[in-house]
Amino acid sequence: MKTADELIASVDATLDGWRSALDSSLSQGKETAADNKKTYLWEDSNKYLERLATFKPDTYFAKPLALSPLVCAAFGWENIRRDVVKCTNEKCKATLCIKFHRALDKESRANLCAKYLNLLASSHKDVCPFQSFAKRSLKVMERNSKSNNAVISDVKEKISNEPAAMMDRVEMALKRSTVDLYAPPYMLPLCNEMKRFDDFTGDGSVTKNSVEEDAVKIQRQIDARGAVGVQMPEVVSIYCREVLSDPTAALFDRSEKASRDAILLSSFGWSLCDDNDSSEKVMGVLLRCHMCLSRSILACAEIMNEEESPKKKKRRIDMVGEANIKLLESHRAYCPYVSGFASGVSRQSKPGWKVVLSNLHKEVPSK
Repeated sequence: MKTADELIASVDATLDGWRSALDSSLSQGKETAADNKKTYLWEDSNKYLERLATFKPDTYFAKPLALSPLVCAAFGWENIRRDVVKCTNEKCKATLCIKFHRALDKESRANLCAKYLNLLASSHKDVCPFQSFAKRSLKVMERNSKSNNAVISDVKEKISNEPAAMMDRVEMALKRSTVDLYAPPYMLPLCNEMKRFDDFTGDGSVTKNSVEEDAVKIQRQIDARGAVGVQMPEVVSIYCREVLSDPTAALFDRSEKASRDAILLSSFGWSLCDDNDSSEKVMGVLLRCHMCLSRSILACAEIMNEEESPKKKKRRIDMVGEANIKLLESHRAYCPYVSGFASGVSRQSKPGWKVVLSNLHKEVPSK
């Protein structure tokens, strides 16, 4: 009988074999050993963020969540002009126009969205490693979105090492998994904050540590620059009171290293922007969401000129309050913190902030 370590090693070896078979077969075996590293370029988080940064509100907007900039960038696309995306891989450079007519009804829009989603994978050239990655990711997401009773059509066929049969075996293994991921599997290597959503610790320690780590950095800037408080949205107060049974939202007051405001900001995806140290023009703390790349300012409490009249000072304070960061509204519409992730064309998960708050609310299990 095998030991536990031998069993784990056997499972790891099997999974490595599956990945190797999939990557080589779906890329049609055209990469050499020297090119194998390029097969995994979709796991390069820096390149992913570079692609994501090309999607601007004025050149890519009013798209379904299933075609959000996060999905396009993960599958190798950058936004080059209004409604047009282009593959960044030198071997491919495919282009695709994603546009919806405003007169389309809900059903027609959903059908067109499904076609565009498939085109995000199939429009890549055969030599492009993003093609195999995107196709595999979409197929896995499609199979996982079905009910647990769904039957894969050819699972009763004789098991072989052919690519199609190998894919079915991989997907069946995922299907039988007891782990229910919140984030799409293909997104997990691309952003470190994804671990907040898929925190399977009993006490939420992964989420708590991640939130506090960013909150401490924010706190340093709050102390150095001074900043007005951040307002908690009513929908958050209701969620804490009615769902988490935490009427005072005490989950934001448990840190000894950061204030309630800093924990609030970090919990909703806001972290310190790298430009804070170099920008003296920013009157407050410059923050950024690493998911949607939106930027906003936690305004400084003392931005008034001492020579201004009391009446003007009062107006300046009002303006600061109006311009101050909003925990939810300052995110872009497709941000997982406010919109969740798309599951297929017409379904989406609950907002990510609810997942994070639920993890923060977890108590240390009693022994």
